[in-house]
Amino acid sequence: MLTQIDRLTIYCVLCFITFCSLVLRSPNDMSIFALGGLIAAAIGLWFELTNSPELEEEDG
Repeated sequence: MLTQIDRLTIYCVLCFITFCSLVLRSPNDMSIFALGGLIAAAIGLWFELTNSPELEEEDG
């Protein structure tokens, strides 16, 4: 089973890869799949960060 840090790392790597694939292509070769992948990875990253009881600071 993957820990939350593992899932965050995977989402960050996916965001980076899809962002680079969008930036390095010419505007004529724009792919809807790369844009969809970037949006999906960003939503997954946002979901992991907002629902993270492990990352909350302890009051103590």
